[in-house]
Amino acid sequence: MQGLLSDLPLLGLLELVHTTRQTGALDVQTDVPFTVAFVQGEIVAGGILDWMGKDALYTTPLIPDSGTFAFTAKPVTGTPLGPYGHFTTDWARACDEWKTVCDVIGSPSRYFQGELPIFSSPTGLSVRAAAREAGMPLFDVAQIVAEAVRNGKLWPMDHYAWYGLRLLPGGQRATQHHIARQLDGERNLGELVANGVSSAEVREYLLGELRLGLRFPGSGWVLRDLVWEQEHVA
Repeated sequence: MQGLLSDLPLLGLLELVHTTRQTGALDVQTDVPFTVAFVQGEIVAGGILDWMGKDALYTTPLIPDSGTFAFTAKPVTGTPLGPYGHFTTDWARACDEWKTVCDVIGSPSRYFQGELPIFSSPTGLSVRAAAREAGMPLFDVAQIVAEAVRNGKLWPMDHYAWYGLRLLPGGQRATQHHIARQLDGERNLGELVANGVSSAEVREYLLGELRLGLRFPGSGWVLRDLVWEQEHVA
C-alpha cells in the first residue's frame, strides 16, 4: 500500500492500519521523513532515521502538508508504546507544543547560557546535551529552556550541537560544493562557521546532503533539528 498524503492524510492512514489490525512498517516521506512500526494495528516503534523512540516520533508532523507513504506488511515484534487512541492524541499535542517551543529556542541543538545551573558555563550547553546530563525527556528540558528564555534567565548562543560534526565527503559531490571542498574529516562544521561561512549556509548544505542520503551516527536528530531551524531561526 502506497500513495500520496494529499490523497490519504496521515491520520486516516494510521487509523486504517490500526482498524485493520495490520503488522508491518509505514514509511512516510515528508520534510521530516519517519517510520512507524505496527503489530496487529498497535504502534510499537518509530522514529527519524536512526533516532528512534517515542521522543523522536512525537517530533514528527502528524498532519504534514505533503509527502508520500508506503506501508509494507512484514514481521515486526514489540509491545505497544501506549493505547492507540491515547498515543496518537499525545503525538498530536506534542507536535503542536514542539512548534511553540521551537519558536523560542530554534531547535534542541542550540546552545544556551545563563542563570540555570546546568547552563551556567561560559561556553553554554545545547538543550540536547542538557537533557542527557539531567536524565530528563528532551521535551521537558526544551520547555524549561523556553520558559527561562522568556523570563530572561537564559540567552541563546550562535552555536549548535551539529557544529561538532566532522565530515569527509566522497564521490563527485565532494568537489562540487564549496563547503564540501573545505571538509577533510578533521575540521568540524563549527570551524567553518568560525572561518566566515554563515551558519545558515552550512545548515542548508548539511540538510541537503542528508536528504540526498548522507548518513552518520545521529543523523536522525540532526535532520530533525535542521528542519526546525530552517523554520524558526532567523
